[in-house]
Amino acid sequence: MTTDQIDQAKDEDDAAYFQRRAEWHRGRASVADDVATRRLHEKFARMYHDRGTD
Repeated sequence: MTTDQIDQAKDEDDAAYFQRRAEWHRGRASVADDVATRRLHEKFARMYHDRGTD
């Protein structure tokens, strides 16, 4: 495996991780008891989603 292939595999692993985190935060936002907690999880969901799609 070349260095470029290793880097690409790592990028794909990172993207998958960030998408899983975004999904987790969206789920937490959907069951949040208060507005502040819901907004916080929504913010993190957007952040992880954006980071995973760079």
